[in-house]
Amino acid sequence: MTEPEFLKLLSRYKNGRLSPREKAEFAEAAASGQFDELVQQDVLKALSHPPASRNGIVRMLGAWRYKAAAAAVLIGGISTFFAMKLLKSEGAGLPNAASVAEVLPGSNKAMLTLADGSVIELDSTGAVTIPRQGSASISAAGGQLSYDAGSVKAAQAFNTLRTPRGGQFKVILSDGTKVWMNAESSLTYPTTFSDDFREVELTGEAFFEVEKDAIRPFRVKASEATVDVLGTSFNVMAYPEEKSVDATLVQGAVIVKGNGGAKRLLPGEQAVVAGGATPEVSEVDVEEVLAWKNGLFIFQDADLKSVMRQLARWYDVEIEYQGRPSDMKLNGAVYRNYSLSQVLTVLKATGLQFKIEARKLIIIT
Repeated sequence: MTEPEFLKLLSRYKNGRLSPREKAEFAEAAASGQFDELVQQDVLKALSHPPASRNGIVRMLGAWRYKAAAAAVLIGGISTFFAMKLLKSEGAGLPNAASVAEVLPGSNKAMLTLADGSVIELDSTGAVTIPRQGSASISAAGGQLSYDAGSVKAAQAFNTLRTPRGGQFKVILSDGTKVWMNAESSLTYPTTFSDDFREVELTGEAFFEVEKDAIRPFRVKASEATVDVLGTSFNVMAYPEEKSVDATLVQGAVIVKGNGGAKRLLPGEQAVVAGGATPEVSEVDVEEVLAWKNGLFIFQDADLKSVMRQLARWYDVEIEYQGRPSDMKLNGAVYRNYSLSQVLTVLKATGLQFKIEARKLIIIT
C-alpha cells in the first residue's frame, strides 16, 4: 500500500466511512507499523489546529484536550501498535508482558442477593433462573438483569446487585429505569416500587436512565448525598475510597442534596458533595465522566492515584508505590477492553515506570 492510499483510508477511518473490505486493509496496514510516522504527524497536526466542530480523530477521543505526548499513542483502534513503537525506541522500563498477559480486563459479572439472603452468580454466558421476588419476575441473560413488576401487588422485597472488582452489569428495574453499574459497586432496590416513591441505594458508581413518572419521584441515596429526579439520565460516583460523591447530569434535571443544603443541576453540570456538605457545582466534560460506560478510560489532568484506583477496580489488582507517589497529572484515553499489559504500555509513554508481581502493580516513582 502506498502512502497516499493509506492516508485516504485514514481519512475515511476518522470519518467512520470505511467499508468492511477497507477496514481489513486499513487494520493490516496500521498493524504493520509501516505508516506509524504518518499517523503521528496526522495526530499532532490535529492537536495543533483543533477544529471548531469536534469531528474525525479529534472528536473520537477529545484528543485536542490532551498533551501531544499522550494523545499520539491513544488514537482509536491503532493506539496499541503506535504505543509499542514508542516504547521500543525508549528501551528500558517495559512492563514484563508475560507476567501481565493473564490480567485481562473486566467483564459482565455480578452477585445478586435475594430478599431471603440467597446469592446468585451472574455473568454474560447464558440465562439464569431466578426465583420470583414478591410480585416481580426476574430474568438474567447477556450481562443484564431485568425485573417485571407483574400485575398483582405483594409486599416489597429488596434485592442487592453487587459487581466485584473486574466486573460490570446492567439492571432494568421494575419501573423500566435502566442502571449501568461500574466495577466494585453495589445497588440495593425494591423488586417493585411503591405507589408514591422510588428509592435505591448506591455504593460505587452507576449511570442511571430514569423512567419518567410524575407521580413517583426517583431518589438515589449515595453515602451522605441524595439525588432526586423525575425522569432523566445522570451518573453517580460514590466509592468509599474517593473524597466525595460526584453526581453528573446528562439530560433532564436533578436536585443533589448534602447535609448542608441542596443544588439543582443543569445538563453538563456536576455536583460534588464532600463530607455531606452543601454540593459544589461546576461544568464538566460529560464525555470523560461517562467514559467507563462507553468502554473507555479518559483522563484529563487526572492525578496518578485516581488513575491507579480506576485500574485497580477494573483489572482487580493491588496497587503499590515504590517511593513517594508522584503528583504528575495524566492526560489521554485508552479502551477498557485492553489487557493490563496494553494499558501499561500506553501509560508508559507518559514517563511512568511499572513492575508486576503476581496481581500487584508496583508504580516506581
